[in-house]
Amino acid sequence: MEEDQACLFGDVALSVFCPKILIVSTPNFEYNVVLQKSTPPTQDQEESDDQNLLQSCKFRNNDHKFEWTREQFIQWASELAARHNYNVEFSGVGGSADVEPGFASQIAVFKRERSHEDDVQKDTDIDNHYNVIWEWNSKNK
Repeated sequence: MEEDQACLFGDVALSVFCPKILIVSTPNFEYNVVLQKSTPPTQDQEESDDQNLLQSCKFRNNDHKFEWTREQFIQWASELAARHNYNVEFSGVGGSADVEPGFASQIAVFKRERSHEDDVQKDTDIDNHYNVIWEWNSKNK
């Protein structure tokens, strides 16, 4: 999907579907230097050098329309969570959060904050989540 569609997806998913948990993963664009056998920037390089290196990287797959850096992903997810009353936690797969350039794939776990409606729905669900259509009893062999 295009970047604007991804932004729309987040708003629709959290406002229309209102899941208790939503897990979103996306490539970490910064990790592409590792996958493309480039050298990640050192911390003493200037910001313009960092931008040049990132611009020289290609997307991970040729069908990707965009890929976010860690900062972009965190900003998108944090703003989305705040708009829709969710908490968000970040993690990833491949690589390490403590070693540059971070995880290969970024993960955001959105958890809906509890509300009064959740408590009412939970009580209702306990009583009405299924209909008994037949009950086996050992006396009815």
